[in-house]
Amino acid sequence: MSKRLLVASDIHGHGKSLSHLLKAAHYDDSKDQLVLIGDYVNNGPDSIGTLKLIKQLVKNGAIALVGNHELRWLERTDKRATEWHHFINQLPYYKVIDQYIFVHAGIDTSKSMRKQSRAVVTGHTPGNLNQYLPRNKVVIHGHIPNYRLGYKKDHIHIEHNIIDIDTGAGHNQYLTLLDLTSQRQYSVKVSDKDAIIQERRIKLK
Repeated sequence: MSKRLLVASDIHGHGKSLSHLLKAAHYDDSKDQLVLIGDYVNNGPDSIGTLKLIKQLVKNGAIALVGNHELRWLERTDKRATEWHHFINQLPYYKVIDQYIFVHAGIDTSKSMRKQSRAVVTGHTPGNLNQYLPRNKVVIHGHIPNYRLGYKKDHIHIEHNIIDIDTGAGHNQYLTLLDLTSQRQYSVKVSDKDAIIQERRIKLK
């Protein structure tokens, strides 16, 4: 892929923080491919505003996948949620670009990609995920916040061919944007009113 490849996950109502990260990374929708891998709603201050941002980003060329929190909205019958049911139902639940498999929680490697279950790969329904992954593929997912894996601050989990980029925005911690092409990480603590961006180079392999 010739475009720069960027990815973010688990935004959880922190659309403004995502906008700050995209600005810091000099995101250009005509030159870059942005992939968003779910959980745009709940836990944060502005679910609706974040969905509006995601919808605009998709209109301009970004790829947005569905997460388990969006599937929770599909189960709701209040007007606030039902107005977004059509948009949410149109979102794919995984995307393969070059060597990367983008998905919210993971893939069920006992099944082919065409037989993946939306409920399972988003973590909405329990399943055995990310076992016996193909050696030539790298799974990029969120869903599991980094502190549950023993990490602090904005450190992401990189293990063999699995990268977990959920740095806890849904728990009032950090939101991360990862530039896979340049191997750079941009992060911001969502509670930081000054939106100070942390940027550093990381080794993905």
